Amino acid sequence: MSLGASAPRSARFAETQIPFLPGYPVEKFKAHNRLGQTLTYAPGGPTCAMKPMDAIRYSTGARLPKLDMSSLKQMEDPFHRYDLSNRTVTHDEREALQESARNTYRPANAPAWLKHDRQVLRFSAYFQEPVAENPGENFRVRHCVVMYHLEDGTMTVQEPKTENSGLRQGNLVRRHRMPRPDNEGGGFYTHEDLGVGANINIYHVVYRLTDCDAFTRAYYERALGRAQPEAEEAPLDSFRASQVGTSIVPQSSRSRGVAEAQEYNEIYAGGSRKNKKLEQYLLNDRKVLKFKCFWDDPTRYGARMYYTLHYYLADDSVEILENLARNSGRDPYPVFWRRAPLRKNPYVAPAPGMIEPEPILYKPEDFMVGYFIDVYRRHLYLYDCDEFTREFYRSHLGLEQDGQEIKHPPPVHTKLAPPPHVGFGAPEDSLASCLHLTPRPPRRDIDKLMHDSDKILRFEARMANGSKDDTYRRFVVCAYPADDHVAVWEQRQRNSGHAEGKFALKSRKHNSATGTWFTCSDFRVGDVVEINSTPFFLSNADESTWQYMEENCRGFPSSDAVLVASKLGRLREELQRGGLIPLDELRNLAEEKLGIRLSMHELVTLSRAFGEPGLSVDAKLLANQERLN
Repeated sequence: MSLGASAPRSARFAETQIPFLPGYPVEKFKAHNRLGQTLTYAPGGPTCAMKPMDAIRYSTGARLPKLDMSSLKQMEDPFHRYDLSNRTVTHDEREALQESARNTYRPANAPAWLKHDRQVLRFSAYFQEPVAENPGENFRVRHCVVMYHLEDGTMTVQEPKTENSGLRQGNLVRRHRMPRPDNEGGGFYTHEDLGVGANINIYHVVYRLTDCDAFTRAYYERALGRAQPEAEEAPLDSFRASQVGTSIVPQSSRSRGVAEAQEYNEIYAGGSRKNKKLEQYLLNDRKVLKFKCFWDDPTRYGARMYYTLHYYLADDSVEILENLARNSGRDPYPVFWRRAPLRKNPYVAPAPGMIEPEPILYKPEDFMVGYFIDVYRRHLYLYDCDEFTREFYRSHLGLEQDGQEIKHPPPVHTKLAPPPHVGFGAPEDSLASCLHLTPRPPRRDIDKLMHDSDKILRFEARMANGSKDDTYRRFVVCAYPADDHVAVWEQRQRNSGHAEGKFALKSRKHNSATGTWFTCSDFRVGDVVEINSTPFFLSNADESTWQYMEENCRGFPSSDAVLVASKLGRLREELQRGGLIPLDELRNLAEEKLGIRLSMHELVTLSRAFGEPGLSVDAKLLANQERLN
């Protein structure tokens, strides 16, 4: 067939002129490539035209939903908004209803993945594994755990890991649905096939179920109505029986020399040295008994030293570490006993080559809480241990290790006493150089200096040393309230043999009676004060001194007339008689009736307030005080 010269250059222009034969493809081109609209509206609301269910629902012949026109008829009345017959739901109530209805739907027949979510049936099981080329055993019993997941019917087989077992343990069979062998009916294992005493074949390995947990027993009783049998005891293989029933080989009474000679002959004949402690190491590797102990140093400046004792069960060695306190002043070498066997009979050979006695080592039964052990001639007292040690003694030796409460002596911080006064300046100045690197002047009471700078308390005094030569000497003791300084002047007395002038310079004086510095409140008429190792009897005071003490009676309780009068409250009947009572008679009356001895200062205070100063007291005025009523 000839197309001729007028054939089009492409199939786009001559689509019908190309024969429909192999090798002549026909290319179709769309005039428009826009996307169709999928959102449509139909009775019942918006719908998607691409969904087949919606297309069938709204196709021709389908049953269209009916609209409720009753609500539209009610809305024709413009006053329907003012109809308050029905309560309108508020926005908050509507939100609360939506929130309460969220995630609360549960189907009537819940699926297994929802009903049994995270519920697992747990069975204890074992299987036998053959052992080849071992004369001691031909099979081994391996314990495992079979778990059945109720949510999807899958199962898992796991074996607890044993330290230094040399076996591949852990997850033996991954989680999936276990197929049942064809000779048992095929299919998959279900929870009805499991039970205590049942055998299950998983990939040609038979597992014997021996026990289950409490949840599994409760599930079978509730769901299937059958109770699980009692737990079975797993059999012991040869290897485990050799571990449990280890017999104690009695020690022979042969001498040490015969045993060493026999061992030498065996090695000389080509035998190997027996490693007797290999089994002990494999069983007790990284098992350590920990004790707490202390030692009271009996030396002059000794103290209580605390230690931590480690007993290694792998090789019966002992390690003792010191527990040094912070800033203890000791060298930071905490190892007191380096890890080695601890002998009960320490022995030092006087010469090389001498045979030492048979060592007697400390064993676990020798370490008991409440007892002593000797290390380097130090008696260490064991007072506590850790939980692993208690469990070890409880399970292996049948002993209880109870910790003891040790009362630690309370730490006493010894405060250094300040050095003595150097003699320059005041003692506070010397103390300031000890408290700070840069000496600071002592603080002073500025208010006291401003108010009492011009006040002086003057007391008339005489020596009370009992010397006849000093009987007629008179002194003036001055106390300065501004800074608590004290000064003493001697008055001129004719034919006394002593010149008048300063007896003691103005400065702070030490009160030997109280052990502190003198203050103005320490001076009272009738008392004896010691100034510069000289006792002075204060016989009287000037008028300004009496007025100052009466105005500041809080610092001078003996000058408070009301307070002193309150002591005589039970003498009201005697005082109601009236009249002037001399001071000596009032003192004797108070001592006889009340058992109170009034001081000379208090008597002068009462005479100044209620009578003639220094002579007598008006009894009627004293009885009419408010404190006495």
